[in-house]
Amino acid sequence: MKDVKVNYLHFCDAANIDSLGKISILGIFGRIFLQNVPSKFPKFTIVFNLNFRNLNNTKNKIELKIFDLNKEELEIKPPITLDFIVNETDLKKEGDINLILDIANLEFKNYGKHNLNVYLNGEEIGSKQLLIEEKKVT
Repeated sequence: MKDVKVNYLHFCDAANIDSLGKISILGIFGRIFLQNVPSKFPKFTIVFNLNFRNLNNTKNKIELKIFDLNKEELEIKPPITLDFIVNETDLKKEGDINLILDIANLEFKNYGKHNLNVYLNGEEIGSKQLLIEEKKVT
């Protein structure tokens, strides 16, 4: 795999793509506050842009996985995978992919640092930290 780059990767409240391909992102965050764990978070959105050129494969697979501080993978149902095909004549060209993924009822089992990792054909190409903190009740 050559020349693959994650331009941006965000956790947010919501996002959309208009008819011209422009992305609007609402409420970017890096922390989630929970009263106790384990606990399910109702909904958040992951948005990212992947730029590529000179791909080696016509068949490609993007995967996103979230790991807790113990490096245990959080169970996301269904798993986040995207298969995409690049025509052989386009392998040497440049392109990009915008993805918006809504995640609902994801269970966090502990507080602390979590990582969202992005994989292309099994190789990690990017990551983003998410901090799960205890919500203090006053």
